[in-house]
Amino acid sequence: MRLYEFQAKKILEGHGIKTPRGRVAYSPEEAGEIAEELGVPVAVKAQVLVGGRGLKGGVKFAENPEGARISAAHILSGAFKEQTVNGVLVEERVQVEAEYFASVAIDYQNKCPLVMASSRGGVDIERIASEHPDEIVREGVAGTAGLTDFQARRIAKMAGLKGRSILLFGAILKSLYSVLLEYDAILVEVNPLVSTPSGSFAAVDAKIVLDDNASFRHRELFSELGANVKVPTEGPGLRRALAVEAGIPTYMELAGDIGIISDGAGTGMLTLDLTKDFGVEPGVYCELGGRITPKLIEEAMRIVLSNENIRVLLVNLFGGLNRMDEMAKGITSFLTEQNRRVVADRSEIVVRMSGTLEEEGRAILRGAGVESFDNIYDAIEKAAELAGRG
Repeated sequence: MRLYEFQAKKILEGHGIKTPRGRVAYSPEEAGEIAEELGVPVAVKAQVLVGGRGLKGGVKFAENPEGARISAAHILSGAFKEQTVNGVLVEERVQVEAEYFASVAIDYQNKCPLVMASSRGGVDIERIASEHPDEIVREGVAGTAGLTDFQARRIAKMAGLKGRSILLFGAILKSLYSVLLEYDAILVEVNPLVSTPSGSFAAVDAKIVLDDNASFRHRELFSELGANVKVPTEGPGLRRALAVEAGIPTYMELAGDIGIISDGAGTGMLTLDLTKDFGVEPGVYCELGGRITPKLIEEAMRIVLSNENIRVLLVNLFGGLNRMDEMAKGITSFLTEQNRRVVADRSEIVVRMSGTLEEEGRAILRGAGVESFDNIYDAIEKAAELAGRG
């Protein structure tokens, strides 16, 4: 899960990294009030979970409260990469002497945290990595020792820092590393990390991506930091928000009309690939994270089938940790609630289940009029047929 910029900055502040003063506004009028309170030129920044805002008009600068109000009105009326903008971060505009890039991420190939730093901050770091890879310092971190003071200072020096700035930059790298570990993050990034005329550093932009599989360890964090995020009232944004609230680790909307619910990532990715092989275009991919409950199945069906584009729902369950009779109870519980029957009636439901107590699960589904299969190929073929592509 990627956090909003203002959420990421709150975490960084708690670990000693300075960020510009400001807060989130949900209307042009509120943006003007915040700018007036700050009493300085401000930046008005769209709060969306995608990058490239600056190139698409999602970051504007204002010299006064009226300018902030106008900028917020423009940003809040638009969208970025199909994401509705519900809020803008209004914060003081920082005086900049130099811009740097700093991040700590999980390097899955080498199975260790990876620290990256560069004196080419504030630009498309992916382009720099591709065209000028020598301008980005990369160092893996030993799992036993962690990021040491010496290693952090060495990275800072290699990135072009000098004098006292080496110590300050190194301390920031260590703070980013601490955030990565404490919050089960897979990426903690500051770009740009700017040096100011006073000799300090400030995180002008920040990005934190948390490991969805560890979300159960940070419920309070999501609740606390998400309290100020206005949930969309309709469309994909609402469904994604509902999925997060329900504890569903992966929910994505695609271009087709087949909804996929799987109990694990391996099962889900296999289903996704096979549906494409059968000429079926998935419209929703929903993965429940392995150890699941009947209630989670029920919630997932409610969310997926609230998308009116979904004509067929394919549920693929492979029972190792999960009992198939319990999973079947979750499916039938959804179907027997009258207020949800209306949603389900416009969509066909196909279930593949295999594993612990599968026969008992199939019997429960038969009683509810739901066809089930033990072979994934047969289930996908049936889903394709129902979608008119068989």
